[in-house]
Order: sequence, then C-alpha cells, then structure tokens
Amino acid sequence: MNPAWPPAAAAPAGGAPTLVFVHGWGFDAGFWDAVRTRLQAWPQRTLERGYFASHPMPDEALPEGPLVAIGHSFGYLSLLAQLARRRPQPCAWISINGFARFSAGDDFPHGVDPRLMRRMRSRLAVAPAEVVDEFRRRCGAAPAQAAPCLSMLARDLQAMQALDLRDSVRRRSAPMLALAGSADPIVPVRMAAKALPACDIDWLRGGGHLLPLEAPEWCAARIAGFLSRHGLAPAAQAGSRASRPTFAAGETVRRSPKPRSSGIGMRFGAAAHGYDRHAGVQREVAFRLAARIARLDLPARPRILEIGCGTGLLTRMLGAHFSEADWTITDVSPAMLAQARRHLRLGGVSRYQVMDGEAPRLEGGSGRFDLICSSMALQWFEDPARGLARLTALLAPAGHLAVALPVDGTFAEWRQAHEAVGLCPRIIPFPRPECLRMACEDRPVRIEVEHLVDECGGALAFLRGLKGVGATASREDSLPLSLAALRRVCAEFDRAGGRCSYRIAYGLWRRPGGPAHQDTVS
Repeated sequence: MNPAWPPAAAAPAGGAPTLVFVHGWGFDAGFWDAVRTRLQAWPQRTLERGYFASHPMPDEALPEGPLVAIGHSFGYLSLLAQLARRRPQPCAWISINGFARFSAGDDFPHGVDPRLMRRMRSRLAVAPAEVVDEFRRRCGAAPAQAAPCLSMLARDLQAMQALDLRDSVRRRSAPMLALAGSADPIVPVRMAAKALPACDIDWLRGGGHLLPLEAPEWCAARIAGFLSRHGLAPAAQAGSRASRPTFAAGETVRRSPKPRSSGIGMRFGAAAHGYDRHAGVQREVAFRLAARIARLDLPARPRILEIGCGTGLLTRMLGAHFSEADWTITDVSPAMLAQARRHLRLGGVSRYQVMDGEAPRLEGGSGRFDLICSSMALQWFEDPARGLARLTALLAPAGHLAVALPVDGTFAEWRQAHEAVGLCPRIIPFPRPECLRMACEDRPVRIEVEHLVDECGGALAFLRGLKGVGATASREDSLPLSLAALRRVCAEFDRAGGRCSYRIAYGLWRRPGGPAHQDTVS
C-alpha cells in the first residue's frame, strides 16, 4: 500500500491562497501572462524554469503559506516532484495540458517512445535552439526570442523521460482541476487520460497543447470557478458561492465555447514550417484564383487586403502581377504570418497583421480596398456568408472581392470510406456554394465550381498531408476514432483507389460605383 501524502493545507481563513504558476518545457514565465491578468484577485507567483537564462539556476523557492499549484505540461510534473515532501501540501492542484508521466513503458503504452526522447536529447546537445524551436512549432508557438540554456533544458528533458508520479496524483489529499485539449499534438486524448489517473479532465474541444495562450479566458474561468467551489476564492470574489459544498468527484463544469479562430490558428501555426511541402492542392487553387484576379479591372497600384495568407502562396503570385501595391496581409496564425513575411518580397507598401478574417479589425482604421482576396481559408469561418458580407463592407467603390474555398462534396471519398464501415466522418462540414451568393445578395456575383483530384496514394499519405498543412480540425460533436476503427476506414479508402477529390468554388464580386480604371494592369 502506498503511504498517504502529507495533508493538504486548510483553506486560508482571512484571505486567498497564493497561485503558483509553472510553465512547460521550452517556454518561460511570460507564458502565463494572459491567464494571470484574469486572476488578479488572488496573490500570485510565477516560477521560472530557466530555459533561456544566461547561466544554470536552481529551482526557485516556493512562497510561504497556503498555495495552489498550477502547472502547464511539464510544469505540472515538475511541481509534483518539487512539492512531494512539502508540509502541508497545496490547498489545490491545477493541471493544464499536464501529465504525471510522459515516457512510455510497460504499464503506460500511450506515452512517448523513450527512443524518441533519447534522440531528442542527443539532438539538443548539438543544436539546442533548433530543437526548442521545432518543439515550439509542434505546439503551435512561434520560435523562441532568446538563446536557450542547454543545461536547464537537458536537465528537465531527462526528468521528463524518467519521472513517473502517477501514484502521487492518485494519493493526493487536495482537490484537483485538470484541463486539456482534445486536439493536443503533444499529449493526445488517450495519453492524457492515462497520465492523470483518478482525475476527471475538463476537455476543450479542438484545443491544442497551449491552452493558456489559445484560450486564456476559458482557462481563467475554469480556475476561478474551481477555486470558488472549494472555498479558495478571496472573500470579495467568493460571495455566497464559497460556502457551497464542493462538487462530487466526476462532476464536470459546463464549458463555454472556445473562440474558433484560436484553435485553428494554433493548428496552422504548428504546420507553418513545413506547410509548403504538403500544399500541392493549395498551390494549384491559388494559381487559378490569381489568374482570375489578373483579369479584373484594377488600378495599377491597388490597395489589397488578403485574408488567411498562410505562407504566402497567393500573395507571391499576385506580387508577380502587381509590381506596386498597398498590401495588408493577414492571417489568424502568427507563425504562418511570420513565415509569409520572411519569404515575401513585394513591391510597394506591405503591412502584416494577425487577424481573424471573419471579424476583421484592421489596425489604423477600417480602410477601403480595391481588392480583397482569400484562397483556401473561408471554409474555417463559422458563418462564411456573414463573414463575407463583413468583408464586402471594406471594399472601395468599384472594388473587387475574389475568393476560393473548398465546398460541399470535398473529401467525398474519405466520407464514403467511413460510411462503408458504418462510421460517421469527423471532417468539418464544408459550406455550400450558395453561401457565396447569400453573402452579397444585392451585388452581382460570379461563382464557378471546379473539381480537383488529389492522387495522394493512400489513406496514410492523405492524413499526413492534412497534418502537414494544419488542416486537422474536426467536427465539434465528434470524438477521435479508435485505432482499430481508423484502420478499417483507411483500408476501405485504399480499396476504393486511395485518392481524394476537392470541389473548389471561386467567387467574384464587385462593389458598385467609381469609374473604370484607365491604368488597369494588363
């Protein structure tokens, strides 16, 4: 029988416990800023793991008195290790994208293969900055802005591989909140459930590995509610809620919906570095849209707004057509935007802005544009028709809106493979072409639908390609297939030919008013 852990500290009578935040591997204490600002009613302390310190540093001392331990990813595991002998224990534990074991073993097959961990440690010794940035890209974050401290990174990577503190989680005497994302690329659903035994995880559908960055309001609301229910909120915050009995084990809190754009941005950010290697269909669609734009009546130096630029496939093609332009280039993913900015060489003036194109908020005023364009991005809008209507309001008189997006019928073969084995596909519902007409009911619109076939060579290549471009979002009402079910779908897909089709709709609008351009580019 495992010995019990030291008892948890009692809830403070006159005030709130200190919230102690610890970030994960490859990040720094600033990771928590967006969550901490939403929890200012509590005293707080962030512990720095020293991954970008100028020299090795010891673990920071914990504050005195009652505390709540809050860890992200490896930060949670490091808190378990650091607090193992502390008396009394924290008043409460909070894990976000966390785990009590990471490396796979005989009794933990869902963990990460130890051979991969060893290879990562070997590569870290040779190229620490490259390894850290590659890991951050997988998480969906931008590269680090400081030089890494090899010794601190190597120490904790070794600890991540060696530690198994699942018994500590089972034996805890304090209440615990566990938050996780159903699309986490580092700690997948099955791994998370086994890595936090005896815990009821509150899942954010579509959430990735960086929930405090992706959905800080969601995280802060969950933390504040959890602390209030357990009598750990400041008196002014708790009100009558603090005196209510705690929820029974297994009872979960209803989630507020996550902002759609943040999860999408994180997925595409994780794919930014290798996107162009997998973007054959996207490149072809951009080429066809650029050819249509080249035939429009536009001034020689147009004002152009691009929505969802990605790595700049369409932007680059338009740049070859317009030697001078006033460019506003946007994407919901900071990493994608940074990749585009790094490689584009455009004539004229260029501005880059992280922005959700469905709810455009342009820096420096609304602006009016001669051309608003988007290729293979609008299918991610929650309401494409309404989003397009907002964009048309940004057109100058006689301005053009030109878009291309996959519509209903895309991935028909993948859908049919699911149905053939009695399963419901998890792919997002693609909009119908009619949504393009609904967006601009009072303006003439030209819609053309084309059929493209991707000879991907089989199910595994198809899935690998989707992951390579970040197009891994699924229907919110679906759960991941079991491995056996996925194998059946893949076998059926391969049996039917191993190819997948796209139905691409091209929509062209023009706002009334304004003279024809005499200086149109030919």
